[in-house]
Amino acid sequence: MKAFNFKKLLFLPLFFLLLFASCQEEAVEVTSPDDEETIAPDSNLANLMRNTAANDGSFDNIIDFASCLEVELPVTVVVDGVEIIINSEDDFDLIEAIFDEFDGDEDTLEILFPITIILSDYTEIVIENQDALEEYIRACGDENEYDDDIECIDFQYPISISIYNTDFEIIDTVTITSDAGLYAFIESLEGGVLASINFPVTMILANGDVIEVANNTELENVISEAEDDCDEDDDNDWDDDDIEDCDVNLAGLESLLLECNIIASVYDNSGNIIDMNYLDFNSDGEVIVNGTPAVTEVGTWGLSEFASGYVLTISGLVTFDLLNGEWLLDGCDGDNIILSLGTGSTMMTMQLEQDCRDVPDCSESFVVASLTECYWYAETNLFDIFVPEELYFSIDGTVDVYNSETNELTTSGTWSINSDPGTGNLYLIPMFNEEPFSMLTASWEMIECDENRFEFVNGDNTLVLEQVCEDCDNPGTLTNDLIIYMPFSNEANDLISGRVEEVSNDFVEDRAGNSTCAIAFSGSDNFSIPVTDQNQLIQGDSFTISLWFKMQNSEVGDLEIFFRSPGDATQGFNLGVYDLNSPLFFDNLGFSVWDNDWNSEVDVVWDNTDWHHLVATVDSDNTVRLYRDGILRNVIEDSDFSVGSEPSSMYIIGEDFVGHLDDLRVYKRTISSSEVEQLYELEGDCYTCL
Repeated sequence: MKAFNFKKLLFLPLFFLLLFASCQEEAVEVTSPDDEETIAPDSNLANLMRNTAANDGSFDNIIDFASCLEVELPVTVVVDGVEIIINSEDDFDLIEAIFDEFDGDEDTLEILFPITIILSDYTEIVIENQDALEEYIRACGDENEYDDDIECIDFQYPISISIYNTDFEIIDTVTITSDAGLYAFIESLEGGVLASINFPVTMILANGDVIEVANNTELENVISEAEDDCDEDDDNDWDDDDIEDCDVNLAGLESLLLECNIIASVYDNSGNIIDMNYLDFNSDGEVIVNGTPAVTEVGTWGLSEFASGYVLTISGLVTFDLLNGEWLLDGCDGDNIILSLGTGSTMMTMQLEQDCRDVPDCSESFVVASLTECYWYAETNLFDIFVPEELYFSIDGTVDVYNSETNELTTSGTWSINSDPGTGNLYLIPMFNEEPFSMLTASWEMIECDENRFEFVNGDNTLVLEQVCEDCDNPGTLTNDLIIYMPFSNEANDLISGRVEEVSNDFVEDRAGNSTCAIAFSGSDNFSIPVTDQNQLIQGDSFTISLWFKMQNSEVGDLEIFFRSPGDATQGFNLGVYDLNSPLFFDNLGFSVWDNDWNSEVDVVWDNTDWHHLVATVDSDNTVRLYRDGILRNVIEDSDFSVGSEPSSMYIIGEDFVGHLDDLRVYKRTISSSEVEQLYELEGDCYTCL
């Protein structure tokens, strides 16, 4: 049940009725006022005066989100868990400061009831709970919806109004000193009161200009012309009413425009952004517009000073004709310059923000190399809340999202970098299917480029990527032309693509005694990694496969595969052990190259459980070599070895293998015998980065 407490009595009709019943002898007889001097009830003038005097409730939208009512102060609110008492409008800054303290958090405001609200007609109502308040908020409509109150012009009080009886004799003169008094007086006209304003009356416009009017017609015209001549600030964004006078003269304003590039954001009368471009004001009177999307156009500009203030004139633009016109300086919002163009529903505002950063001339290759080097934190205004995610951009065109706290894969997508041939501007295009990351699917223009920080924009949305590189102790030995590198350091992670495979295998001690730095296979727990444009191998490619293995299988007749590119009879290759656990490398057409020394060496009998280094190479002449423990064991020149003309879709690791693997490397080149020896002499490691 809502509690109603009407504090304000409509006393004027009763007061005027008593006046009309007073003695006629006391009245002063005057000439009857004509139509232009009286205020007719429900006339256009009366309605304009009432709407100008109506209570504007938009100033406290930070509390109630309703422009047609205000909350009577003081009021107690809980802002993001902090209880504060709001005694005046100045205390709204406390709310805003708490809201602005952290980026990305969810801001909340709770009102402690009961409260009193004041409606547009100055009726005061006691509200006991949030549900009751919501009814009145809904009655106000959404933010920026049209309402009757006129906020762009005000009466300067006091004003004097003469009251007449039915014989047009003055029976009293009323002095009105506030909007509330004027509103009540206009409402009283419905009771048959005859009245006229004692001119002149002074009106104050939203920009501070003062206008003196001499009669009803002038008053009606002045209010009508000013009705839609300003932003009534009926939205719920309490940041946009912080515009104040700029401490700048004409020369200072020109200096600001010439000092740096300018980000120009244009808003409609409802506060919605409708355009954003980059302006380069030159001292020769040219302005270069770099638009979004990437289009460049040259126009002219100039500054002038009039009685109304400073005016920025832009002309000569065709593609960006929205910027053409005489923009009046309204004020400053922090470091941003605010200008306006037009009046009423067609009025636009433009915010000019200096962009003085020294943006390097980043090439596409530099950006790609940087993005694929490390992990990246992503920050965007598209997400309501901050999520601790990292992005890993792979050279193969995939992008993985990891939870930075658990290191678990959240989702995957694709990415690319495009450059505009006309302007050289770069665009990052990520594509995700799963929310909330699907909101990042767009063409993002780069506006800031650094070796460890990139900033992109898409319309009024921003995306900032900051590089997160681990302190890596990997010396990077023989890493050129690597297409797969898996150290198996407690994870099945390819350090080249950045992919981390989910496996059920155990991680065991490696050849150097490092715990959980090699991977174990039981014969049925193989896993695969995808073949990409970067790591694919086809016939004619030179390549090398290097790995360490440790056998655990006593069934000497088993074929056990360490690394395989699967396919049909004409596709694929295999590296493993067979026939008394002898190492071999073979295709699916019948070609094979064996470790001929294996069975003849005393220390490599079939039950040997030592670690061994195995390398297979294929060169441009299709010569195949097999190395074990740093020594060339077999070579077949100009061989018939064939991996097929089409790449496989995956590589399989550990198929039917019982034993341990470590330090898998695949190169897209033929490494030399000295490099094979260098790899053999490397100590076992636990690298998780490159």
